[in-house]
Amino acid sequence: MSTRQKLRVASLRFYLYDRPLHPELFDVYHDDHIVQAGYQARIWVTGCTHVITFWLDGQCISEVLADRTSTLPGRGVLLDLPLRGEKHHETRRTDGIHYMMNFQVESMNPLVYSQTHRELARQGTQRGLFVPFPMWMSNSLTPFSYIDHQATPRHLHVFAFHAFPEDLTMVKTQSIFELG
Repeated sequence: MSTRQKLRVASLRFYLYDRPLHPELFDVYHDDHIVQAGYQARIWVTGCTHVITFWLDGQCISEVLADRTSTLPGRGVLLDLPLRGEKHHETRRTDGIHYMMNFQVESMNPLVYSQTHRELARQGTQRGLFVPFPMWMSNSLTPFSYIDHQATPRHLHVFAFHAFPEDLTMVKTQSIFELG
């Protein structure tokens, strides 16, 4: 069995669900649980991808960055986008959840990628969730997921960076979950 990561940026999709997803659907490398007075959230690092689930008064919304070949349920899909370029989306739900996101897929030349990779890895070791994947190392750089969040009683703001050295590409997402 190869230890090389099979996941490539070109195969990624961005999903939004109106329900939670079961952890058995993913390889969860890190699990962070956030509890505030008005809501709860869970952040899973699932390789160089992530799942963020946000609950408010029994209602839920889940953001998923996953490979298009992943076995994900069809029920509850609110959004399904290929991960290319830059995209923005906003949803204001009647249950009181206001959700905003943007993502950017940025391919770089080797020098810029190497500098960006090192800077994000340095930041990740100082703050947030930093999960490296040395078993998928390529070009002397390690793929990683770096997720930083700010949680207040009224909102959850999540920044995620996923490093793909083989593709010389960074995937950046910014998500805001607010109480309506």
